[in-house]
Amino acid sequence: MDLADPGVKMGKSNAAGVGRIGLLDPPDVVRRTVARAVTDEFAQVRRHPEQPGVTNLIDILAACTGREPADPVSYGALKREVTDAIESLLAPIRARHAELAKDPAHVREILAQGAARVRPIATATVRRTRTAIGLLN
Repeated sequence: MDLADPGVKMGKSNAAGVGRIGLLDPPDVVRRTVARAVTDEFAQVRRHPEQPGVTNLIDILAACTGREPADPVSYGALKREVTDAIESLLAPIRARHAELAKDPAHVREILAQGAARVRPIATATVRRTRTAIGLLN
């Protein structure tokens, strides 16, 4: 799972936001998205190449918790566990976003400070690159 990606892919389809979870999606959207995730029609709930839907959910669970999950007893139990893990990961992100959204001027100031701090470094890097490829003498 790539946390830099604004959505966690839950299936093959991503048209109109179907099959993805956004970092700021409310808990009910997360729950519905996970509930709609494709599972497989096998009796055993396990990570297996023949069960890509379940394997995907188990991989998401492992990525969210940082550990290998125990074998779930049912598809429903797996989906509840995945939903809980995603929620525990996203709740602090949503809270921090809401806090920052209350003061956009503060956010702009932080961005301006960061830009001022990195501008000399970026300028030097661009100059070295241009020299290295022969655009500057």
